[in-house]
Amino acid sequence: MIVGINTHVAFEGREYHVQIEDLDATRELEARVYLEGRVLFQKRHSYAAAVEGLGNPKHIEAAVLEELQKFFGLIRAAILKGRIGV
Repeated sequence: MIVGINTHVAFEGREYHVQIEDLDATRELEARVYLEGRVLFQKRHSYAAAVEGLGNPKHIEAAVLEELQKFFGLIRAAILKGRIGV
């Protein structure tokens, strides 16, 4: 299981807290974006297709890390475009 991401993204004077965690049992990543303690956005992303057929745990971990980075990139871009916020 990959630990995830726990970071901040600054946009227009606000600090958005982004958490993404690996829900290993369901092969999903779950993201939450917070502002001042409030959940503004929550979404899950399946990575089952990315790891299908991979037997080597190192290859699985690499595939999950890649999906995690892509997912974070999409969420960060949405924040910076004003699509997630108040």
